[in-house]
Amino acid sequence: MDYVSDRNSRQLSQNEVLPQADLHALWRLESGALRIDSEAPDGRSEFAHLALPGDYLGVESLAGMPDSLTVRAITPARLVPVILEEEGQRMQLLKDAIVKGHRRCREVVSLRTGEAADRIKRLLHLLAHSEHGQMSARIACTLPSLKDMAFIVSMTPESVCRVLSNMRQTNQLQPRVRKTTRSRTPKIIRECFGAADAR
Repeated sequence: MDYVSDRNSRQLSQNEVLPQADLHALWRLESGALRIDSEAPDGRSEFAHLALPGDYLGVESLAGMPDSLTVRAITPARLVPVILEEEGQRMQLLKDAIVKGHRRCREVVSLRTGEAADRIKRLLHLLAHSEHGQMSARIACTLPSLKDMAFIVSMTPESVCRVLSNMRQTNQLQPRVRKTTRSRTPKIIRECFGAADAR
């Protein structure tokens, strides 16, 4: 069930934040990955969950939940508006959102437990599947920043970098890099994989 329109779709570059005003509308994430943080009672920002393709944004507003959220693209993302014309469509979307939200919560918990290498691989498989729709022995995906990856899997940036470097050396990982100048090569590629992969 999808009631989407390509009109007024939104493209977010990596690390771009979705304006608060847009969270009062309904969106479906078509591509990319989003980090969603919630404001704690003491004003601090707390990691809430990840959004991957097929997930909805703005459901809290639709359900009348007063929550202050920050939505930021951890990889380049595309959002399309969702148009609901009937009450039945609204109820169906809320049910779908609950099911997907439960699945995302379980996935995030799995990213924070177990061996370091396993946690990183689970995250990369999630991102790769969101880009290609299938799993493979060699993971090919756009990498979030080192800081985001470390936070999501509850590790230090140095530990994440070691795991990524080892995966690259053993041919388990093919990081995707935009064809651009060296100065704009993602920092994570330069830090973890060196000059050979930054070209």
